[in-house]
Amino acid sequence: MSDFAGLPASSATDAGFDPDRLARINKTMDAAVEDRSVPGTVTVIGRGSDIVHTHVNGKLDVNRDAPLGMDSLFRMYSQTKPVTAVVLMSLFEEGAFFLNDPVSKWLPEFAEPKVNRPLASHERVRGGLGTGSVESARREITLFDLMTMTSGLPSFMRTPAAFWPTLGPAWEGTGFSPTDTTRFNDPEGSYEDHVVALAQTPLHAHPGEVWNYGSDFDVLSLFLMRLTGQNLDSLFRERVFGPLRMTGASFYCPEGAKGRLVTDHAWNEGLEIEPRDRPETSEKTGKANRELMSGNGLFGGILCTPPDYTRFARMLLNGGELDGTRVLGRKTVELMTSNHIGDRDIDLTGEPNLGFGFGYSVRKGLGGTYTPGTPGTFGWGGAAGTFFFVDPAEDLFGLFFTHVFGYQFNPDADLAARFEKLTYEALI
Repeated sequence: MSDFAGLPASSATDAGFDPDRLARINKTMDAAVEDRSVPGTVTVIGRGSDIVHTHVNGKLDVNRDAPLGMDSLFRMYSQTKPVTAVVLMSLFEEGAFFLNDPVSKWLPEFAEPKVNRPLASHERVRGGLGTGSVESARREITLFDLMTMTSGLPSFMRTPAAFWPTLGPAWEGTGFSPTDTTRFNDPEGSYEDHVVALAQTPLHAHPGEVWNYGSDFDVLSLFLMRLTGQNLDSLFRERVFGPLRMTGASFYCPEGAKGRLVTDHAWNEGLEIEPRDRPETSEKTGKANRELMSGNGLFGGILCTPPDYTRFARMLLNGGELDGTRVLGRKTVELMTSNHIGDRDIDLTGEPNLGFGFGYSVRKGLGGTYTPGTPGTFGWGGAAGTFFFVDPAEDLFGLFFTHVFGYQFNPDADLAARFEKLTYEALI
């Protein structure tokens, strides 16, 4: 195997893997491509400082002949959050803010938040609808709340239907709503306007009370822009992409790279995969002047090649440093990737015993879980099916890439989970 992402390669045996078991990954991925479960896949495994496994198969577009490659640009969607967290914590290390600071210090629009008051029984009508009312939040939203997604910010996925009328006016046409499919990747208006609109919506819960997968990292994105006076692309290049030599990573497709950008796919009504957003018509290639850049992952999030995200994962595994360049302190990485929500589980992936750090899920233990692994393993995924994990105890990381929007929410779409399972089963 040749060097990958500028990192040395080693044999499976030397790295502590059974080669025959590791080869099961290739067979699994190839079978999924062959039966058109996915347009293509890329898998990467590293241990220590070495790359142990890489595999690529499939197409950029399920209906076109262009092959998927290691230099293909994937829309990372919510897998942008871990990168955003690193940018945030680099500024934290410079003393730019404290984690317990109220966000209203920089975003006054979010001062004095209101919370939807739970409906009393007499207020409910058939179907659970009702008018409800709001009450003042018990405290302000802090940066820590946003980093751990415990701010109480609403999301249509987690908000009772009774409260949708209060959210609709702010979210209509913004791409912040999962039900708003027509403008999801290319909404009307500016990104800042969409984020500020969130301040006008009542919270789903009081800050700090519940974990809720909402728009927390979008608010953090606006915070970053106001704090630094930079847009997200320049900020990410300065603090992550440049130092780590992630040369293909950006929020918009570079000039001349359109032929490497994957087509975003989705399932049609017949549960067949079909193109959803092709490079030639994508906002990612034609409307960079709009600056639709989200640290939460909206509009596709960052674009990244497998070698580039491999370098990011290796930096995290190495405690914030890669090739002599330190992005974060070792203890800062530990803080960022620790579970900060106690005994609560995140209720998004279906996997039990997962806590949450600053933009990362964190495995709390093995009891009651469905797959092998290690407590303390952290990672996250994106809406088009990408996923990565880092296991400090085993000195191990793994990355999975595909390009089907909503992949992980299909109960039959389990390739990422199977990849992680097969990786651990190959250890000797």
